[in-house]
Amino acid sequence: MKDKINFINSSFNEQIAYSRDNLNSEITIFFFGGYSSSMDGTKATALSKWCIDNHLNFVRFDYSGHGISKGAFEDGGISKWTIEASEIFEKFRTNKNIIVGSSMGGWISLIVTMNNFLYVNGLVGIASAPDFVVGEWERLSDEQKEKIRTEGKIVINWDKYSEDYTITYKFLEDGKKNMLLKGPINISCPVRLLHGRKDQVVHFSTSEKIIELLETKNKKLIIINDGDHSLSRETDLHTLYENINELIK
Repeated sequence: MKDKINFINSSFNEQIAYSRDNLNSEITIFFFGGYSSSMDGTKATALSKWCIDNHLNFVRFDYSGHGISKGAFEDGGISKWTIEASEIFEKFRTNKNIIVGSSMGGWISLIVTMNNFLYVNGLVGIASAPDFVVGEWERLSDEQKEKIRTEGKIVINWDKYSEDYTITYKFLEDGKKNMLLKGPINISCPVRLLHGRKDQVVHFSTSEKIIELLETKNKKLIIINDGDHSLSRETDLHTLYENINELIK
């Protein structure tokens, strides 16, 4: 992994770390990670191996403030991280492009797809989390809400399987400017959504809502009854690969 890391200078003048497996294929798979994640996570790493085995180009990266990319995490948000994801996509897209977005990456991938509709040929969302800032805010106690207003950030843990993570007031406010679930989602390419019924972070009803709002006719929601938010087990990954294959054919 370390040998394959490169950097691209973003429009925010920050070094964004990325890894590109170039198999000289006409098909490229892009992976957009989740909030406070990095490109060496289980799904990204497994997907890299699968793409190599199947002779597909694969691109993954760290948003600013994540992993080994530069920039402060607290300065980030959906707007900024979407621009970074778009810049990675625009630099490495090929004849056929499939975006895989996990959790917050599912939110960002929807926006990037809408903005690059001529070049995105398929989208797979894993526990997609558009508009989750609303849910995050509503889950805070009055004391926590006051703390995040006055201190600018708060450390929380919604999922007993996850580590604590920081949410900033700036992130919540910026997220409200990127809401998607208020009306039709103007995406025409094929879409597959995977979601665990036991997800304790983003309820599977979010993916049900996305499916309802997507304008594409080629869409499918797969609810994994014993799946959690991560969907990183071998069986989950196999389901992911099957759905990517559907979009490639």
